[in-house]
Amino acid sequence: MSCILRVSRAELNVDALLSIVDLKPDRIWHRGEFRRASKPEGEKYNDSGITFVASIADFDEFRLQLDEATSYLETHEQQIAVITSFEGVQEATLDFGIELCDAWIHSDILPPRFLRAAAVSGISVELSHYPKSEDKYNSKQGAAPNP
Repeated sequence: MSCILRVSRAELNVDALLSIVDLKPDRIWHRGEFRRASKPEGEKYNDSGITFVASIADFDEFRLQLDEATSYLETHEQQIAVITSFEGVQEATLDFGIELCDAWIHSDILPPRFLRAAAVSGISVELSHYPKSEDKYNSKQGAAPNP
């Protein structure tokens, strides 16, 4: 999943929020829970939050992510408004996971229709760039992936 809507805050009552929203959450966490169940002595969350999937397009399909996310925002505009206005919501961010191009400069354009949908929803937009996967690159070239 490369485009998610993330909502969080230290005092956020995620269970109460989910009880009034019809959107299916992808991930839920509560303040004080361990970040990794496999490491109960590890780091704990210092906030509570929820993520929702806005696009399942891959990291190298930014245009498709934008199309799917725009449709998601337009389709669920009222539900997202409930989320962003819910007491305790401090941050609502739509985060795009994008494969970093192997080029001198990397730029991404956000079309007006998407920007309008994001603005109406009251959410921030984040573009998270990730390096190109060597395994994926090698597989496309016909070479065996790195172990």
